[in-house]
Amino acid sequence: MKRLEVQELNLKECAHLRDIAQAILNAPAIGVLIYQENIVYANEFFLELTGYSLEELNNMNILEIFPPEEREPLKAVVERRLKGEKFTRVYHEMKILRKNGEIRHTLTFANTILYQEKPAGFVVFIDFTKQKRLENIVLMLREVNQTITSSLTEEEVFEKICRALVEKIGLQFVWIGFPQWETGFVKPKYYFGYEAGYLERIKVLVTDDAPEGRGPVGTALRENRVTIIPETRIDPNFSPWREEALKRQYLSVAAIPICKEDKPYCVLALYVKEPNFFTDETLDLLKELKGDIEFALKRIEEIKNNIIISQALIKSPLLIMILDEKGNILYANETMSNLCEVPTEEILRKNVKDLFIQGIDYDFYQRFLQFVSQGEGVFSDVLYCPVHERFLETKIYGINVSEKERRFLFIARDISREKALIEKLEQVTLNDPLTGLLNLEGLEKKFAQVLDKVFEGCLFVVDIFYFAYLNQIYGFKVGDEILRKVGKFLKAIFPKNGLIARIGADSFACFLPKEEYRDIQDLLEKLSQLKEINVKYDNKIFNISTNIGVSFYPKDGKNLKDLIEKASLSLTEAKRIGAGEIKFFNPVMELKAQELVSLDHLLEKALKERLFVFYYQPYFRTKDLSLAGVEALVRIKVDNMVYTPYQFIDYLEKSRFLPKFEEWMLEEISQKTKKFKVPISVNISGRSFSREGFIDKFLLQFKGKKVNIEITERVFIEDVEYATNTINKIKEKDIKIAIDDFGTGYCALSYLRELPVDLIKIDRSFIKDIAHNQKDRDLVEVISFLAKRLCLETLAEGVETQEQFDIIKQVGCDYVQGFLFEIPLPEEELLAKYPFIAV
Repeated sequence: MKRLEVQELNLKECAHLRDIAQAILNAPAIGVLIYQENIVYANEFFLELTGYSLEELNNMNILEIFPPEEREPLKAVVERRLKGEKFTRVYHEMKILRKNGEIRHTLTFANTILYQEKPAGFVVFIDFTKQKRLENIVLMLREVNQTITSSLTEEEVFEKICRALVEKIGLQFVWIGFPQWETGFVKPKYYFGYEAGYLERIKVLVTDDAPEGRGPVGTALRENRVTIIPETRIDPNFSPWREEALKRQYLSVAAIPICKEDKPYCVLALYVKEPNFFTDETLDLLKELKGDIEFALKRIEEIKNNIIISQALIKSPLLIMILDEKGNILYANETMSNLCEVPTEEILRKNVKDLFIQGIDYDFYQRFLQFVSQGEGVFSDVLYCPVHERFLETKIYGINVSEKERRFLFIARDISREKALIEKLEQVTLNDPLTGLLNLEGLEKKFAQVLDKVFEGCLFVVDIFYFAYLNQIYGFKVGDEILRKVGKFLKAIFPKNGLIARIGADSFACFLPKEEYRDIQDLLEKLSQLKEINVKYDNKIFNISTNIGVSFYPKDGKNLKDLIEKASLSLTEAKRIGAGEIKFFNPVMELKAQELVSLDHLLEKALKERLFVFYYQPYFRTKDLSLAGVEALVRIKVDNMVYTPYQFIDYLEKSRFLPKFEEWMLEEISQKTKKFKVPISVNISGRSFSREGFIDKFLLQFKGKKVNIEITERVFIEDVEYATNTINKIKEKDIKIAIDDFGTGYCALSYLRELPVDLIKIDRSFIKDIAHNQKDRDLVEVISFLAKRLCLETLAEGVETQEQFDIIKQVGCDYVQGFLFEIPLPEEELLAKYPFIAV
């Protein structure tokens, strides 16, 4: 009997394992194959992944599905498996060669099994090619941005871009060509990578009257749009170059037109040996690359202008004097005279010491005398004139006039403007000239400086939605104004310690130390202000939308590069969803943000559609259980769903919706005081209590009406003086004050003596276990005793059992409230159940 039970259990286990195996084999994203000498099994997804039929795979060795360069290391592993050696391998990035030559990137797991009583390899593949390609394009963007921000000439930008895209990103070949509009040809000028004579053997036109002009390069220049050829072997528009391209394994091509002053200036052509590397999914990122390069060329033009100014200063007239061995001035030119503001004839009667003492540098004179005494070489120094705030680059040459007589030639040039220009050029290097914000290099420097003072923070990247489209439709002037306005908006929102930078053609980055935001809700509210920005230009208003990606320091990265990379990945996801999206790289923060966004939408809807309602929970006199009053408890009612305060009140009290909610609350309670004979208790948040003007508005609305105010004890602790003064003002209007949730905020009992309150509401946390916890019972009894000695009343919240009520009555609480007596009720049910409270 026992053996039968075991066999039955084994059969059940086998059935379970068979179900699991079947689920894996039929999974829509998991490829499975089994191989021995040849491939003996492959599931449907693996057939789709490789493009082979099962019959074709049955005639193939396992190594044939991998690229040639990957096969040699795997050969020994395959041999070990087929000899029966059992071991597991995980390949985090394994390349698979499709039948059409396309490379697929997979996460691969392999193990040794017995198949038809022979050793076999069991391999599982998970395809992540799409993500890999997008990562490569993002990496391309980052490399290009790093390249262009450190380049000072156009030639340097183009040469570095070509080199970086090949050496660091792994593209097969890159070239940059310039249209010759007169002849109709495109002339290559810069290139890097595996060219092998390709450019000499091809012809590219900018006109569309011949096949050579209808390919990616000609189309990109002519139509000013990014053009891609996902698969060069089959695209009819690539036929003029196909033969030469396939010799060099150029299997996917992209052409990016680069504009200057709104006109196509050149084209960047990218070639990879992987088919379908460039697809429609990569178009937006390639457009972003186009914008970044155009921004760099514009920046270089500005730097060129500064360099011209610098050269002009370098060639300015020199200051010249001839001195004897005692420092007497024998000759001075007009430039020197103008600097010293002394006529030339007067200078010739002076010693150089007199000039130094009158406002130059006396230490310089001492160094000069030391040089004269040595009498050899050249004296070089920088002389500062504090009176005129001038820097002079000075050289003094000793000249032997005769064997016994020496003269000294003093040559100086005023480098004050040059020095200032160098500082200005440094500023240009670290700042974005259009917005005045930091650029990426400036952000890196500032970030390094603050890092030792910051323990936590966040970095977010802001991207202007469809900026390239706005530029193309309305021109660069509108685009520039949008960029300036977004920059000003960022500075206005984060005026203190935020490091704000423009890091790309249409993207900004900002690093915020934790001190700049209280919590994730505060951060979200600040970022939400950036989701839509109105820009006015030339009597037109442009509604600009943005996307934002956020990463956190140090959880998501400990350096700027990692933080920007993580934020950029989140940004890519936000852009995929649509305008106005904010995405967090950290999954915990993202989940919290989603919850807060949902609450934000709920509160906005509740205010717009007047979905807030009050439920009323009565409280009763302990001595006879007669109804003494009701507490107004807010709810949100959406269709048949009722949201309680526990679901939204914390967010509401810290949100931008609080003032509007307060207006609704005052109006609603004011109406109810006309319907009820008994007092209505209203909870006032600490923020409302402290907000200027709210209490005055409250008192004006409820003067002489039966309303009680409930305030948590934390409000008193935060500012006792303000709380006392405000409560005294309220008491003057005959409105009663209750301390809500007493005991949870550790309010000093001495405050009870100072604060002119009427009622203490003992928190439900002390009532919950009062029947079984002697300390809770003693505490409630002490509070009740002290309250009576201070002429205050007490109310026990959350009474749910008869046993709790008996104890509360025994210790002397004046009022009780809880589900034992009544639950919160809508107005209609309350008046139906207690008609005697209606006016």
